[in-house]
Amino acid sequence: MSRALVVGGGFGGIASALRLSAKGYDVQLIDRCARLGGRAQAFERDGFRFDAGPTVITAPFLFDELFELHGRRRQDYVEFRPLDPW
Repeated sequence: MSRALVVGGGFGGIASALRLSAKGYDVQLIDRCARLGGRAQAFERDGFRFDAGPTVITAPFLFDELFELHGRRRQDYVEFRPLDPW
């Protein structure tokens, strides 16, 4: 089995790792942070919670495609909620 190393655990790195895995690669994904997600993180400071990155998904079909590559349905794991801030 071929092996691949993906450096960076943001959305792009995770998507790359999933696509390589679907093609049969033995994938290792590494990131400098303790949690995956890249800039899609939240943090707390002084009792307040802050978003540190993307909070709006404008192309949900791309997430659906990644789940389908592995015979799964995104809806069984993640719920996308429409926002109407105005």
